[in-house]
Amino acid sequence: MDRDSIERTLRRIGLPVAAAVVALAIGGVLVATLGQSPFAAAQTVIQAGFSCDPGYCNVGGSLTLAAPIILCALGAVVALRTGLFSIGQEGQYALGGLAAAVVGHGILLPAGIHPIVSLAAAAAVGAIWGLIPAVLKIFLGVNELIITIVLNAIAGLLVDFLVNYPLRAEASTVGYTHVVEETARLPLFDISTKFGLGFVIAIVAVIGVWFFLSRTTAGYEQRMSGEATLFARYSGMSSTGSVLRAGLLGGALAGIGGGVQVLGVNYRVIEGFSDGTGFTGLTAAILGGTTAIGAAIAGVLYAGITVGAVNGLQIVLGVPREIGSTVLALMIVLIALQAPLLTRLERWLDRRRANRRHDALAETTAGKEASA
Repeated sequence: MDRDSIERTLRRIGLPVAAAVVALAIGGVLVATLGQSPFAAAQTVIQAGFSCDPGYCNVGGSLTLAAPIILCALGAVVALRTGLFSIGQEGQYALGGLAAAVVGHGILLPAGIHPIVSLAAAAAVGAIWGLIPAVLKIFLGVNELIITIVLNAIAGLLVDFLVNYPLRAEASTVGYTHVVEETARLPLFDISTKFGLGFVIAIVAVIGVWFFLSRTTAGYEQRMSGEATLFARYSGMSSTGSVLRAGLLGGALAGIGGGVQVLGVNYRVIEGFSDGTGFTGLTAAILGGTTAIGAAIAGVLYAGITVGAVNGLQIVLGVPREIGSTVLALMIVLIALQAPLLTRLERWLDRRRANRRHDALAETTAGKEASA
């Protein structure tokens, strides 16, 4: 790797880190205005969200919360890298969770097979819901941002209707479905935090998405369709197939996220299940630079800060937990700003390198002419 490549890599890594540091510094200032020490607040968040004591492992709760976020983030990564600007992960997550709850309660299967079938149902429903905006975009030219916003609202209302009426378990102030069977539940490693196989599934999905996008021909077509549309078109790649595939895969991943939440944590779908997890996943995808590994790291970071803000800042220090969300939002804004800034910085550095080469060539030429 030459010097220019190393410098470029360091800038691409350093700018997101700098954005995170600046956002954390601003969060520290906000904490200080409330009369608390920013360092004590940071220590409390880390302790409440990322520590593990013999009696209770806080990081287990963070990883449990991170699992569906990571899966929704992966769905967003696949869509965004293909040029399908879908923000429909929330609806795919909600319907996937409902499908997992229905199959997990309504079908009797052996313990080893039941969770697989339930998650497959969640993936199928999520994929179908994710395919709708892709089809409308390709064949009717409908703006996918608008249609996915509408589909999210429809999915949320549909889930609440089904939970309150045909799938309602019993009369109560809040509608909820029947509890899934024991055979359909995902195994737990820690009962107190419900940390279990759901997070393992999320990590396997991260590896799968990374391998698909980085090491397969179809993944290369996905990336080129989003990053170099003209190149993909003139190279004979099918942008139609890539967008449809992105809708299916992205929706399936978000649907599995809903299934993991139901089968591993909630064991049923309650009215209001569409709680913003899909949008949080989209946020993690952006925060992670729309890469599989980056989205996973951002998902864990988001979950840890959220848990730390609730259990640490709010309960221990009396600081509003919204400060944690504010810090995450600032990270996204600063990282969004880094793309144009990075492009301008690289162009300026390229001009400087070209000028240096020109000056060096001119000096060499002048020296040869003088010696002659």
